[in-house]
Amino acid sequence: MQRMVPAGRRVSSCGGAIVVLVMGLAALSQAQPAAGDSREKAPPQGVTDLISVAGGGEIRGAVVKRFPDGSLDVAVQRDWLETSAPEAAEVLGAQERRQTKTVMEALAKRLAATIAPLPESRTRTLGLLRREADRVDDWLAAAEQASDRDAAARSADDEGADRPIRPRAARRGDSQFTLLRIAPKLVKKVRPSGQDAQRIARWAWSERLEDVEGRSAADLTKELQGRGIDPLSPPPGLGDRLPPLPQDDREWAARMALVEDALGDVVAFQGFGDTVVKAGEAEGGLAGLLPQLGQLLGGGNGALGGLGLDEILGGLQGGGLPGVPAIPPATPGGANPAGKQPERWLLSARAQAADAGHYRATRVNVDAANGRAEVESVFEVRMPDGSWETIWREVRAADAARANEAVVERITADERINGLLQTIRGIGLVNEASIMQAIRVGAATSTAQGEIDTAFNDFRSRHVQRLDGPPLRWDGR
Repeated sequence: MQRMVPAGRRVSSCGGAIVVLVMGLAALSQAQPAAGDSREKAPPQGVTDLISVAGGGEIRGAVVKRFPDGSLDVAVQRDWLETSAPEAAEVLGAQERRQTKTVMEALAKRLAATIAPLPESRTRTLGLLRREADRVDDWLAAAEQASDRDAAARSADDEGADRPIRPRAARRGDSQFTLLRIAPKLVKKVRPSGQDAQRIARWAWSERLEDVEGRSAADLTKELQGRGIDPLSPPPGLGDRLPPLPQDDREWAARMALVEDALGDVVAFQGFGDTVVKAGEAEGGLAGLLPQLGQLLGGGNGALGGLGLDEILGGLQGGGLPGVPAIPPATPGGANPAGKQPERWLLSARAQAADAGHYRATRVNVDAANGRAEVESVFEVRMPDGSWETIWREVRAADAARANEAVVERITADERINGLLQTIRGIGLVNEASIMQAIRVGAATSTAQGEIDTAFNDFRSRHVQRLDGPPLRWDGR
């Protein structure tokens, strides 16, 4: 669907973004502060990404995705857009409302189809799904009423009758941002803000400070610090402040898998190297560090369930690490690269989770030679076409330098671990410094596992509180 707007602007919708197709972006230049505004004026860049477009205009916001063809998805604060280009904002808003109605109607159908086969015993899952269904029904009813009011207002306009002007909030709906897709031929230059500026901008948007796009980093920092916020700390996510976007079957499958993990039966695996078993079948608590300590001190093959003393002795005498692969360099969290052959531990977990269709797996890779370890965790979902995809991944290093002293003390006080250490000390083949190094790496591993659990819980929570957003993206989607 396309519609011409004043000054030659034309918009359409594609993949959930409102697409600016041709001309008219010159109006999207930086909004000037109101007369008498005493705030410090922003430098040319400010704290936002700055996109120069054909015709001499500028768009200030956050580039959320770059496409291979050169087009961009840019999140733009609705207040800025309405101030900079009110005519375009009005038409874009109308297009977005039509798209949102389509999204909500599709969500209502999906929810009904998901709820229907579930037994009443699935109380927690049904509770969430039914609350969402009620919310969607309420939204659609309110949208219908708003449509009737708009029709009446247009009729009044046609008749020349006076009517009160609706406040901006009533026109724009609830979402703070809109999403623009800029066609490649309109993108003249992209000047991304640096990491510090991006954090300041996101904190300022999160706090809904005024005129974020027109203020300097120093000015915004001062106001944020006055609210007790460190503007260079990791900012909160803002995905829930976008309008609802269309979801394909893959995204819906991933979101429902997160719901099941949060409220239904948890399917989780843990292990070392290429070996993972169902959580609960391995040693729990601090005793789960026994295989790792054995590897760090030169013994054992990392099998779960604890190490027998004969295995420890044999490993110490052999001085090697049979069956323990060298760990690769740490990589940032994210999905597996497209086309990459799945690793053996993932193939094992997928086979064990075949009935569930989703799982979370966490493994520890031990690098005994360098006295360190690495914790890696993934959440995978089987897609409608039968393929498995990694929708979340996190990797954390665990080395002695990161050891928490309180955890070190708990490890050394643990009865089973202390028994292992006393046996090793009694043999006399490992010096005390090596033993303490292994303990500290074990403590760092425990801390890293806790951090990864927190990161996953935060990720899951963000994507199941509402089932129409924020967007769930992986593999560069």
